[in-house]
Amino acid sequence: MYIKRKDRSELVKFIQSKEKEINKFPDSFNEYFNENNIETISIDKWIDLYQNNNNIITIDLRSESEYAEDKLPSSANFPILDDIERDEVGFLYKQFSAKAALFLAVRYADRKEEQIKSFVDFYRDKIIYLYCWRGGGRSSAGYLYLERFGAKVIKIEGGYKAYRNKVHNQLYTDDNTRLKNGLLILTGLTGCGKTEIIEKMSNDLPVLDIEKAAGHASSLFGHIRYDIKNAIIPKSQANFENNLFTEIISKPNSQNYPFLSEGESKRISKFNIPGIFYDKMILSPTIKINSPIDKRVERIKIEYFSKGGSEAVYNTVENSAFFKKLLGSKKVSELLELLRSNRDDEFIEWILTEYYDHRYAGKYKNIIAEIDNINILDTIEEITSIMKNLTN
Repeated sequence: MYIKRKDRSELVKFIQSKEKEINKFPDSFNEYFNENNIETISIDKWIDLYQNNNNIITIDLRSESEYAEDKLPSSANFPILDDIERDEVGFLYKQFSAKAALFLAVRYADRKEEQIKSFVDFYRDKIIYLYCWRGGGRSSAGYLYLERFGAKVIKIEGGYKAYRNKVHNQLYTDDNTRLKNGLLILTGLTGCGKTEIIEKMSNDLPVLDIEKAAGHASSLFGHIRYDIKNAIIPKSQANFENNLFTEIISKPNSQNYPFLSEGESKRISKFNIPGIFYDKMILSPTIKINSPIDKRVERIKIEYFSKGGSEAVYNTVENSAFFKKLLGSKKVSELLELLRSNRDDEFIEWILTEYYDHRYAGKYKNIIAEIDNINILDTIEEITSIMKNLTN
């Protein structure tokens, strides 16, 4: 949340002293910024541009706290009004007039001229796409200030709100615009290599890494993999949904392949996979990945026991009330002793075969192939061949 100043007395006195200047301003932001001359782009066209080039320059003009809550992918923050300035402008708009609010907003923006000049110089000869909350006064102001100093600027219509509408439509309705080629799901027991396959294929083929979007591997120990990587964890359901959508639009798909994704439960960490989207997953063609237990143990050890992961595993077992209730205190003590004795392989094998494998439920019934994941390059080749066949 942005910081609110409790004492408005100085602000009120200042505004009252500027009454003559304020009365020279028009009654609306739109009239002052003359939006008829502003070049715009629809959110759909911006998404198309981003999908073909993730490095386009996109600037979020909202305050720092708004930006921290969520944003368009790969965007940078340049607050035309920071948190305190935005609060004061909002106060004047509600308690005084639109003219007073506009007067103060312009005054604050004018003070940023040197920053704006430096900003424009930094992005010289680049097209800059701008947005704010709804594509209103702040993005129009930013457009005109940047253009004044020679920037090539395009305003995104509807701003962040329009983007969120696209995310919602994709995940909560039957809008298949961005997933028209469908999904191909990987299932298999824990440790069979599904995540490794998706990560290795992500550079060349369209993938939808749901666990990456959640910052969690959807299990009791699921946070550890992402803690080790110092991953940015979504703070809200909206963050998670935006991350999912970013996965969908992050690369071109000129060959019309289905998106490769991993089969998940309805809930992953504290987030819910949106219902209609989850239903699509369940009904999608599915490849079952198989792997011998020694390979599964090896993968889990690499993913969860490196870079401080061993301590995190131990703490999770020791502090989990769920684990103690499910397994009993005696069994939990035995597992902790395995970890204390550095018998990690024994611990992992027991967890896999006696805990995860029993909890694995085959919700994904549309299995079109099974692959033994012995050599990951061979596995990827087989999956790629299946993806190609599904496009024909």
